[in-house]
Amino acid sequence: MSKLSNNLKSKIDTYLSAIDQERLSAICKLKRKTKSEIAREAIRWYLDYQEQGKATKSESELAKNVKNMTDRICGMLARQGAQTGTLFELAWQNHVENKMQDRFISAANLVKGKMRKRLEDDEKAIAERMSKVVEK
Repeated sequence: MSKLSNNLKSKIDTYLSAIDQERLSAICKLKRKTKSEIAREAIRWYLDYQEQGKATKSESELAKNVKNMTDRICGMLARQGAQTGTLFELAWQNHVENKMQDRFISAANLVKGKMRKRLEDDEKAIAERMSKVVEK
């Protein structure tokens, strides 16, 4: 807050039950503060609590969105893994019949190397996209 707004004060009137008045008086004696000081502290605490609640809600929405995106990516990877596994199994069964084990292993290693490079590039792209989502 600016210095000007700190100097501007307004009065708030409220009513408390006799029991709440007694509780407030007891706290005032214990803390050696006036009722107004305790009321101001209580109101500030409540305002801070409300603002924190809004921040927590935004964070939980973000966490929910990240989890949904993660679930989607995992699902896509699982489907892709099943399809790739099918193709790999067909190729492996075919190589046994044609006695091409060395060529098959060499090709598999080449593909693994290419996939590692692509995975690194894809991870960078996803990380950049995620940082844009998080910044919003």
